[in-house]
Amino acid sequence: MNNKKVTKQVVATDIGMENFYACYKIQYDDKSTVIKGTKLFSNSPSGINEFYLWCKKRNKTLGAEPIFVMEATGVYYEELAYFLYHKKEKVSVQLAQKIKYFAKSCNLKTKTDKVDAKIIAEFGIEKNLTGTDLWTAPSKDFKMIRDLAREHTSLKKAQTVSKSQLHALKHAHSSYDNVIKLKEQQIGFYEKQIKSVEKEINTLVRSDISLYSRIKKIETIKGLGFITIIKVLTETNGFLLFKSIRQLVSYAGLDVIEKESGKYKGKTKISKKGNARIRSALYMPAMSAAQHNRTLKVFYNRINESRTIKKQGLIAVMRKLLILIYTLWKKEEEYIENYQMT
Repeated sequence: MNNKKVTKQVVATDIGMENFYACYKIQYDDKSTVIKGTKLFSNSPSGINEFYLWCKKRNKTLGAEPIFVMEATGVYYEELAYFLYHKKEKVSVQLAQKIKYFAKSCNLKTKTDKVDAKIIAEFGIEKNLTGTDLWTAPSKDFKMIRDLAREHTSLKKAQTVSKSQLHALKHAHSSYDNVIKLKEQQIGFYEKQIKSVEKEINTLVRSDISLYSRIKKIETIKGLGFITIIKVLTETNGFLLFKSIRQLVSYAGLDVIEKESGKYKGKTKISKKGNARIRSALYMPAMSAAQHNRTLKVFYNRINESRTIKKQGLIAVMRKLLILIYTLWKKEEEYIENYQMT
């Protein structure tokens, strides 16, 4: 007779745009583990319901509640995470880098969605995922602010493209006046939409006194504007998943990669593997801060003194701004001009 007691249940999912692999794994009190099943599901409302019933059939034990573990993969994990959260299940959303580093430690040679789901399950078994490791869904307003912030970025990019096209038309030989007029109207339309989005973001943020107060403190950084702060906060879900600056910098793709082997020394560059929206949001503010923020200007010039590529100084300022936003948000403090960042 098997008297072993189940001490942990992990349901891991490797999620893509159209479907996701699930792996149901349990651990007994003697530390032995068993996979109760793996299956592919559609990443759709019907597929998620099917997945939930599949999990319920395997959860026959009393005591250890299952914990659902998944990677933060773009927006594709959100539908499942929200579904489980509203079902009062324990959900743990992990940074992709964490799972990647864990997979490396397992020395796996094969990489498929099914294998990835098993790796995430093993991660969940090995780690003690409680408390701050559990995912909390952002408020409805916070999610709306994020969607508006992303639309703001899209509109800005479209407006920039139209402005470049207008500039080319005006400098070309005998451009048709009606086309120029249409392009000017298009730019005006984008400007109107941008202002409308900014107004709605402002209204939503001001309705949350705590959120507004914390953002105003971060706004004390010269060169950093309200919308930029909003974009960084919403893309990181208020930094809920991050336990260190290193994790955050890596998530934003602002961590430095050095290629060096023996006598060969390649270019030092940023990974660009993280969230491109954060890098895009910080680029122009970094340029402004490098000119107008006294502390960051000194830092920018010092970096560039020892570099042949001036962009490295700008990237370093982007990284510093991100760290500052994170630090001031966590501490709920204002920026001090001569504060020495480490």
